[in-house]
Amino acid sequence: MKFNYLSYLKEGNARQQSAYQALRSLGLFDHLSEYRPLLAGTIPLGIDVVSSDLDICCEVYEPLSFVQTVSSRYSYLPEFYVDSNPTPHLSTIIRFSYQKWPVELFGQPLPAIKQHAYRHMIIEHRILQLANVAFREEIKALKQRGVKTEPAFTQLLDLPGDPYQAVLDLENYSDEQLWKLLSSRGYSGK
Repeated sequence: MKFNYLSYLKEGNARQQSAYQALRSLGLFDHLSEYRPLLAGTIPLGIDVVSSDLDICCEVYEPLSFVQTVSSRYSYLPEFYVDSNPTPHLSTIIRFSYQKWPVELFGQPLPAIKQHAYRHMIIEHRILQLANVAFREEIKALKQRGVKTEPAFTQLLDLPGDPYQAVLDLENYSDEQLWKLLSSRGYSGK
């Protein structure tokens, strides 16, 4: 899958190319290779806004070691901050800024491809592939007004309940089911 490697960003829009250059310059994916990092979020999807950050999922089973590894290389960067969240899986969150990019490392004791942020991105990518241009533009417009990504998707698709769970609930939908959902809201592109 294209999202497993950063090289697709080189051929993307200007912000994707900028993100690629920043990540390569940082050496983040090389220095954290033992944590199998994957870029998630809106940058890979091309629906980011100026305030979007570089969300990087990492497979972390020993949070202290992860924090030490990251700190030894990046603690000098502006806005360096470490936090943890015990639910649903112990999450270690490290934030900092680099070349005008906010960076957020999100470590959980799960492979990155199984973490919610990455799974949300894959589902949203599938939806964007099936949707018309108006859908993408409305997602970006909602995001520019401060609406988070998953709530923006669920708002346009009229999905009830917790937006983060509602997006995950679409994971097992076939492309045909997703297309029908989009079509029922006037957003089918094919």
